[in-house]
Amino acid sequence: MKLLVVDDEPATVDMLTMFLEISGHTVAGALSGSDGLLLLEVEKPDLMIVDLMMPDMEGFEVCKRVRASEQYADTPILILSARTDTESIEKALDSGANAYMTKPPDLSALLLEVERLAL
Repeated sequence: MKLLVVDDEPATVDMLTMFLEISGHTVAGALSGSDGLLLLEVEKPDLMIVDLMMPDMEGFEVCKRVRASEQYADTPILILSARTDTESIEKALDSGANAYMTKPPDLSALLLEVERLAL
């Protein structure tokens, strides 16, 4: 499966990329919301993992733009964020996210969620 990780923290992108590639997936990484949207067009991923708090464009906006795209509207989006408040979780789901996990992720749970969303 081809995955796109969008997070402004290079260490997070690197860690997720390494883990998901070892787990058998192909991974592309973007360090901003706008770069993530550009890579979406190039990579055409099966699933996106998106952070909420990024300086150029929050994950909420990334979700809304993906959902507004005719070609990618059905692409599953997993939010992976340090925000744990109910308001952020509800806003992310209302913005079009399919699932929400908090950082730091339990990697085995993350892998299960990725595989569940890709079905």
